[in-house]
Amino acid sequence: MNKKIFLDKNENPYKPSKNIIKELEKFDIGSLRLFPEFSPQKLDEEMAKYLNVEANNIISVNGMYEAFACIINSYDKYKIFIQEPYRDLYTRIFLYYKMHYDIIEAREDYNISLKKNIRNKNSIIIASNPNAETGMFISIKEIEEFLKHYEGIYVIDESYINFAGESAIKLINEYKNLIIIRSIAHSHSISGLNINFIISNSENIENISRLRQKYGINKISETIVLASIKDEKTLYKNIFDIVLERDRLDTLLSKEGFIVVPSRANFILIKHVNKSADYIYKELENRNIFVKKYDENSILSDFLRVTISTHKINNIFLNELKDIVNK
Repeated sequence: MNKKIFLDKNENPYKPSKNIIKELEKFDIGSLRLFPEFSPQKLDEEMAKYLNVEANNIISVNGMYEAFACIINSYDKYKIFIQEPYRDLYTRIFLYYKMHYDIIEAREDYNISLKKNIRNKNSIIIASNPNAETGMFISIKEIEEFLKHYEGIYVIDESYINFAGESAIKLINEYKNLIIIRSIAHSHSISGLNINFIISNSENIENISRLRQKYGINKISETIVLASIKDEKTLYKNIFDIVLERDRLDTLLSKEGFIVVPSRANFILIKHVNKSADYIYKELENRNIFVKKYDENSILSDFLRVTISTHKINNIFLNELKDIVNK
């Protein structure tokens, strides 16, 4: 196979909303000679409406690096913990900012552990839900039960929540120690903008916003996001198609001897009962198909993570994978 297929970055295979083109055609080119707003107030307000929160509960930031910098530096005396399995992006961010962190080990089923309560109130725990590596989902009920007993700051990365269902956003005003990082990059096919949103109670947001980069969101990016969130029809269709393909792959791979971790995201985590992850990865790579492989010291070292693509691309992947495991 000559054409490369990338199934390792969780990017949405479908085109973003056509509304973007319409809005950009109307965009005032002359306004580009002027700096963007000191802070993107319109974007904050529209995203607040979209997420059904108050405008003082949310700020827009430039990607996960700025989100982490704003949150962690707002609690600079706090000890940092990340819940395993965690995104390797987190560790890259900590390395970049020279921040120390400790790891809370995962449960035996590879999901995050909410039972290992840390009693130190001067602590920040960071996790993702659905989990950004396994796709597993922790219910809002479980999260709320944890928050009742945890006195530190709990940060939930909900980058894939649009594929999963219920968000923990409804808890932000009841639990003052809850902070959520949201993204519409994967669900709305706009990863190229690299914009994230921090949501929490108004007091937390006021403190966090003081550290936000000024003039950080450019006018064109703001226009694209606003156009995207107004097109619910395209969003729901793309999510529906991805979830449908995710469930289809789950069923078909299970028949081929794969253990498929139940996913509520736009990817699946797989492990074959006989063939090693390293062997399958190299065979796929030889066929110009790229999936995510984990380091040997990771608890997921026996697994491969595969992004859900279109029906056509998924079929190519399936056929090549069948050939590899049945050799």
